[in-house]
Amino acid sequence: MNILSILPSFSKIIPLTKSENNKPFHAGEIYFLWEGLTAGYGLVSVAETYLMNTEESEIHFLLESLVKETYMKRINLLEKILKKEGFTVPVRPASKLLQGKPGVGQEVKLNDDEIINNLIAWGQVTLNQDAKAVGAITRESVRKVFTDLLFDNMKNYDMIMDLAINRQTFMPAPPATAKNNSLNMDEVARLWEEIHFRHISVINLTVYLSNTKDQELIKLLKRALFEVALPQLDQIETMLKKEGFTVPTRPADRLEQGPPGQVSKINLSDNEILGVLLTAAQIAIMYHVRAYSLAIRKDVKNLFRDFTSTEVEDYQKLIQLTTQRHTLDNPPVVTSRHG
Repeated sequence: MNILSILPSFSKIIPLTKSENNKPFHAGEIYFLWEGLTAGYGLVSVAETYLMNTEESEIHFLLESLVKETYMKRINLLEKILKKEGFTVPVRPASKLLQGKPGVGQEVKLNDDEIINNLIAWGQVTLNQDAKAVGAITRESVRKVFTDLLFDNMKNYDMIMDLAINRQTFMPAPPATAKNNSLNMDEVARLWEEIHFRHISVINLTVYLSNTKDQELIKLLKRALFEVALPQLDQIETMLKKEGFTVPTRPADRLEQGPPGQVSKINLSDNEILGVLLTAAQIAIMYHVRAYSLAIRKDVKNLFRDFTSTEVEDYQKLIQLTTQRHTLDNPPVVTSRHG
């Protein structure tokens, strides 16, 4: 199977718009662009090193596809964005493929299982780095770049994990119950962690709803509560109950405790509520991706992938609203020496 045939077309990645080019990048955006680029260099070097350490054709295909896609969808694109802003990008690492024939290019040999498990570790690092970038970058076109990379990398990661599971080279956490195909302890821990985050979401969202009369903000808060937090809580509880676990008691309903804007002596302003929601969404994206990268069962992986997709979509709406109201706190602007 061609790894590139299942991925979105490169032309779907949105370039920087003309109006955005008039604004300099802020420091956080440069940081993640640079980190994303140099991580790509490192991934290519490691993948090529692994390629030189195995004679197995299926792993060759996987590694060659990974290198090709990393150049096409990550390195070429991020180099272009940085160069447009006047930054000098690092010299690309020398290819390891010139050191000999695949499988005999290194004196220190890695076995095939070690290569696959190292690819899994690199995949987890890359997924978490891209999740951080999605939450940190406020320029829409650049955030779109990292969003595309995040979901593309999920597909690549699934292929590596499938290979590891089929060959029984991956060592997951022990089963959490005696059931066949039960959740493992790591999956239960991630689900338990997420259920507590959803509890906190429900508590905070109901408090925020009681602290504002802004109809536009109320609409966002109600969607977050009734279309995201509570339905996701249902899904997590159902999955845990099917495995025989007793789930924690849900938080008390606070919506009827008093009229909007008069619930407590200390009220949050609408801008403060937006700021808290942005931070919560950034954290949620990272936790969803982390949980996804550690899950083995398909239903658990799909659950956290869906959570990530919903969270990214809602984060986009929050960014748009805070931008419209000029309340988004960006890091200091930074330009190149020639910018």
